[in-house]
Amino acid sequence: MPNRRELGYVSAGSTSTIVATTGYGVATGGTSSSITVGGVNYTLLTFTSDSNLVVSSAGLFDVLLVGGGGGARQPYSAGYASGGAGGGGVIGVTTLSTFYIPAGTYAVDVGAGGSATYGAVSAIALICAVIGGAFGGTLGINGGNGASGGGGGGAAYAGGFTMTPLYGKDGGASNTDAGCSGGGGVSSAGGNGSGTTGGTGGNGIDISGFIGGSTYYAGAGGGGGGTGTGGTAGNGGVAGKTSGVGNAGVNYGAGGGGTAGASAGGAGAAGAVFVRFKV
Repeated sequence: MPNRRELGYVSAGSTSTIVATTGYGVATGGTSSSITVGGVNYTLLTFTSDSNLVVSSAGLFDVLLVGGGGGARQPYSAGYASGGAGGGGVIGVTTLSTFYIPAGTYAVDVGAGGSATYGAVSAIALICAVIGGAFGGTLGINGGNGASGGGGGGAAYAGGFTMTPLYGKDGGASNTDAGCSGGGGVSSAGGNGSGTTGGTGGNGIDISGFIGGSTYYAGAGGGGGGTGTGGTAGNGGVAGKTSGVGNAGVNYGAGGGGTAGASAGGAGAAGAVFVRFKV
C-alpha cells in the first residue's frame, strides 16, 4: 500500500542524506524544454496528457503536480444559481518536492477536469500524487470537499472544505439561492455569495518559479453564479455567470464557474505534471 508521501500528502521535497549524496538524474517524456530558474539550468518535462516518464539515469528529480479542477453543477431551475468549483491541488511550489527515482519507466496520469463533478488525480506512478478540486453546489447540493472546496449552492447549502491545507482552501458560503459562492483556490478561499451576486473565485498559485517564464496561476477556484451579477474571477480563474453555460476553467487545474438559470455549470480544466532536472 502506498504511504502518505507517495499519495502526495507530504509535499515537502526530500532533505535526507539522499539529497546530500545523490545528483540529479536524466529522463525523457512529455514535452521537453530548457529553462533557467534562479540562475540554474534545467531540462523541464511537461505532461498535459497521460504518458510515461522514462528515467534513463537514476537520481533526483523536482516534481510539480496539478490536479484537475472541479466542475460546477447545473442550477436547480430558473431563479437559482450554482457555486463555483474548487481548483485542483498543487504540490511542489510552496515547498520544493524532490524525489530520488531509479531508472525505469513510470506511468504519468494527468487529472482531467470535472464536468459537474470532482477533478481527477494527477500522479507519477506511486511516487507522488495530488487530488483534484471539488464540484460547486446548487440548491439541494452542498459544495463538494476536495483539494479545494466547491462553492456553496444556496442559503441552506454550505461550501465544501479542503481535504488538506497543503493542497488548497475552502469554498465560500452563500446566504441566498440566487447568489452562490466561489470555489476555493490553492492560495485563497472562495468568496461568499450575497443577495443576487455570486462570490469571487479563490486565487490560484503562481508556478512560474518552477517552470520558468511569465506568471502563471494554477489551481484557481471558479466564481459563483448569480441571477444579478456573476462572481468575479480570482487569479488564474474564471468568473461566474448570470445565464448560459458556465465558464470552463482554462489554466491548469482551474475550477469551472457557476451560473444561473437552467444551464450547465462550467467544467474544470485538466491538471498537469512537471518534472525537471539540472543540466
